[in-house]
Amino acid sequence: MRSTQQMSITLPLEMVRFIKDKVASGEYASESEVIRDGLRTLQTRDRIIEEWLRSQIHVASKR
Repeated sequence: MRSTQQMSITLPLEMVRFIKDKVASGEYASESEVIRDGLRTLQTRDRIIEEWLRSQIHVASKR
């Protein structure tokens, strides 16, 4: 079973340059790695915000 899927996306030129610069600098091996790392960071941020909101709701409901 395949664990990846190819996608086609459209990005502003500024983002394309940013991605290509990351690869050219050697920080990432491919454009896909840059995108995956960015998405992992977004997932982490969303999880942290959700956990914080849940804790605030819990605290507020005890008042």
